[in-house]
Amino acid sequence: MVEETIRSIRETEKKADEMVRSAEERGRETAEAAKEQALSAADQIIKSAREQAAEVSEHARLAGDRAEAKALAELEKEVETLKFSALGREKEAVDLVISLLA
Repeated sequence: MVEETIRSIRETEKKADEMVRSAEERGRETAEAAKEQALSAADQIIKSAREQAAEVSEHARLAGDRAEAKALAELEKEVETLKFSALGREKEAVDLVISLLA
């Protein structure tokens, strides 16, 4: 009877050791899976951020191009106005010189 009790205790200890090893293995597997998921999520977040940054950069470039084109058109219009004004003043100056010479 004592031998049977000792054998039962040893079997129980053996089962307990197996349960501990199994739990440790599941813990390692769970930790590894969580680590892989975290790395994958981080990669996805970085990829998404890069795509958003590229999109924002492109929108900013296009807005800059539009602003530059608008400013250039306004500048060309102002240059034409100044040229027209200069031609009118040139005619006035010629008329003044002719009137002074006459």
